[in-house]
Amino acid sequence: MRQAQCWQHTVGRLAVLLLLTLGLGRAGAQAPAVAGKAKVDRLVMGLILPYRDYWRPWINGTPDHMIQHDPAFEWLFEVSPDGAYTPWLAESWEMAPDGRSWHLTLHKGVPFHHGYGEFTAKDVVHNHALWCDETYPGRKDPPFSGYRNGMCMVQRIEVVNDHELVMHCKNVCLDVLFYYSSASNMPMFSKAQWDKEGEMGYETHPAGTGPYVFKERQLDRYVLFERGPTPHWKWGTVDWKELQMTWTIEEPTRFAQLLAGETHLTEINKDLVDEAVRKGYKMIASRGMAQQICLIFGGLYFGTEDPQTGRYTEHGGTHGKLDPTVPWTKKDVRQAMNKAINRDEIFKVIYKGRATPMYVHGYYPDLPGWDPTWEKRFPELYGYDPAAAKRLLAQAGYPQGFKAKMWVFPFAGAPELIALVEAIQVQLREVGIELEPEETDVVATVLPKTRDRKANWYLRAGVPSKKAVEAQIVGFNAGKATPHMFETDELYAMWEQLLQVADPQANDALLRQIGNYKFEQFETIPLFGVPIEVAVDPKIIADWPFSGWDGGDLGHTFLISACKQEQPCR
Repeated sequence: MRQAQCWQHTVGRLAVLLLLTLGLGRAGAQAPAVAGKAKVDRLVMGLILPYRDYWRPWINGTPDHMIQHDPAFEWLFEVSPDGAYTPWLAESWEMAPDGRSWHLTLHKGVPFHHGYGEFTAKDVVHNHALWCDETYPGRKDPPFSGYRNGMCMVQRIEVVNDHELVMHCKNVCLDVLFYYSSASNMPMFSKAQWDKEGEMGYETHPAGTGPYVFKERQLDRYVLFERGPTPHWKWGTVDWKELQMTWTIEEPTRFAQLLAGETHLTEINKDLVDEAVRKGYKMIASRGMAQQICLIFGGLYFGTEDPQTGRYTEHGGTHGKLDPTVPWTKKDVRQAMNKAINRDEIFKVIYKGRATPMYVHGYYPDLPGWDPTWEKRFPELYGYDPAAAKRLLAQAGYPQGFKAKMWVFPFAGAPELIALVEAIQVQLREVGIELEPEETDVVATVLPKTRDRKANWYLRAGVPSKKAVEAQIVGFNAGKATPHMFETDELYAMWEQLLQVADPQANDALLRQIGNYKFEQFETIPLFGVPIEVAVDPKIIADWPFSGWDGGDLGHTFLISACKQEQPCR
């Protein structure tokens, strides 16, 4: 852990140095406390990555992009701050007994920005077509997202009237609530704006229905929103006249910006969060588990492509992509690498005890498919045992270990990631595995390589946010998204079977079967489930209730409330 600890101390020194030398300007003049009013007009968020510098979510889509849509757009269903599906633009819904259609009633009287009229069923039809109609008139770029497969399980939308519709699915679609919620990436755009201005109208001044209205963007620097001219139909009048999202990859700079008053909240690692709290700032955590932290083995392309069924045909297919010389294509090596990881040390040193054990990628105790026996079986199969790790490596044909590579990159909501991969590198070296780190850009390098199944020999950190379990399987195991994490014909067959099961108990049992297969195959190096933590200035901010897995994981920005008293809001 020495490298990780040195890196953390260096961050602290750099933050102080930057604070003294950069002369950072404050986010805005802080007014004297006036009862019932925010102390600043503009709330400034210091975030890590923008992911995309445009609004159209169907272009190389990712739910991480949704942090930008959160203030100004809305979805059919809300993932509430407590993590439940609740009404939003859809005020009620009912699934058919066979699980193949959903009847929705839409909220009446919801206005689009810029005078584009009321939100109705025709807007739902339009947004569905933007994602699912391969030849939709006026759309230039083909739609793509890891969740497109799930969104487009809805084959046809029957409009009953302006505020009532039926979604007809091509198979069982139990997770419509997820795919059309704020945890996915289909915010509702205006059909009337599309008809009048065309596609690029969505970039210049997009019309959403949210509490804030888009004002301006500076590429790679910030997006600025302003409060809507009238109280919002659901959330009323938000506290801030303006909300600005800024992006800075370098963590010491983000910390210095917060200390200098240039931002009012930021994402920083737990060491710096604790330091900020000692300096009088406040930590706010998501209300539930937000992300799973794991290490992903690049190159586990065991599945065979089948053009007739569409199995593993995406992104050039799997033919010729598996490289059997990659050591971790052997299960014994994957188990050895798991047993080489001292999770207790990482838990204490990097995550400060503010995490929970992770057992299987994409599975959560409060979602279907969970198996309580994983906790009991984990120590024997995955527990820290360097001697056993060396024996497994020798058994697999690597008595002296081997060399491989590791991608190193920052990721929004996971500021500990750099320190984590440095610690992993040290621990694996102790059993003879040498990882050559490569600093890289997740959007420019990692995503294209994983999409094209060219990640052989690379270990990488994974930070999947909490989602519906089927959505995780389709995105990471069934080949319908870019990660191509662990693909086998057995997994694909079980996923296909899942799409025919409408009974919730049978669905739960099949999800558990899939989870046990993944668990016993050592598909990843699972580490922890973590909430997202932000450090905030308590003189400016009172609270921020958010679940950690909607709106790009940092959703409900419109619920960030102002501290309206003279003393800091602790």
